[in-house]
Amino acid sequence: MNADMQVIQVHDPRLQRLTQAGYVVVGESWGARLRLSDRPDLTVLNAAVVAATGQGFLIEELDASWATQVTALEALNHSDYPCTPATAVPQRDESDVLELWRSGCRLFGAINDGQLVAVSAIRLTTARAETEFTSVHRSYRRRGLAVAVKAAAITALANDGVRIFGTGGAQVNAGSIRMNEHLGYAIEERWLSLTMPQ
Repeated sequence: MNADMQVIQVHDPRLQRLTQAGYVVVGESWGARLRLSDRPDLTVLNAAVVAATGQGFLIEELDASWATQVTALEALNHSDYPCTPATAVPQRDESDVLELWRSGCRLFGAINDGQLVAVSAIRLTTARAETEFTSVHRSYRRRGLAVAVKAAAITALANDGVRIFGTGGAQVNAGSIRMNEHLGYAIEERWLSLTMPQ
């Protein structure tokens, strides 16, 4: 990241000062929350999973034996992730992917004939469950698989008693915003990345 990069919320009083000083916006990102009631209604989440299984996909939690396939899918999709100064996605090798499980992440996938075609990783923090990433193989997009694997992850943690979920991404990724709103997330934070032109 540029040493002169400033990442601030849109309502930060420093924004006007920075723009007056000549800073320009080079990226926008957002953070959203899903807040479930004590007796959560999981109808929309369950329907997303059923829609995928109805197409013949297996939606299930993945163990570390899937690390090679998760790594390959992430490598394939890496260039498709929108990148802003606040939403850079690391390039993960297999040891990085294995570390996800070791560090307490849970991963949920969509499987087609033994091949992993979508994955969502979620991590429990002290305040909430936060999605690390969700990605779908290019050949299987627009079939509801991102929604399905994310819904499976949320449902599993909701059944364990988690009630607050977080996610986020780049503002340019309209598909991601629509998917999360469908699952009940509401955008609560918007961030701007600003820098001084070189």
